[in-house]
Amino acid sequence: MMELLQALEGSAFSIWVREAPTVWAYPTVLTLHTAGLAVLVGVNAAFDVRLLGFGRQIPLAEMERFFPAMWVGFWLNAITGAMLFAIDPITKGTTTIFMIKLAFIAAGVILIVMLRRAVYGRGREAATVTSAARAFAVLSLLVWVGAIATGRLMAYV
Repeated sequence: MMELLQALEGSAFSIWVREAPTVWAYPTVLTLHTAGLAVLVGVNAAFDVRLLGFGRQIPLAEMERFFPAMWVGFWLNAITGAMLFAIDPITKGTTTIFMIKLAFIAAGVILIVMLRRAVYGRGREAATVTSAARAFAVLSLLVWVGAIATGRLMAYV
């Protein structure tokens, strides 16, 4: 495993992202990662708080349109996150905090799917807020806060 991480860290792509004296390398990747996070977690949080009773005047059926935006944010983060991992895989890939972050992200993605099924399982027009959907919304908010916090902690651990 260590050989794979060393090869990744020594790859031309990794070196370019890490060391290129241009705004199009590391600064752009980091900015896109932050933008993806804002879209994914921001849209997800808006949906979650609606399920928890805020903004009840917003039609639940119309909020199903939020899910494609969440997936765009997720995939932007997955791609840029892989790029950020590639610049320092030995340090990041061997820390517990990174594994915890990945677990939070996996749980968040699972919750996105579960939330959609819980609310829109019988169709968009039959959308309902069940007690399960509210529980998933609370968990979703906590999981994404955990993912953000562990991501930030990686810089200091």
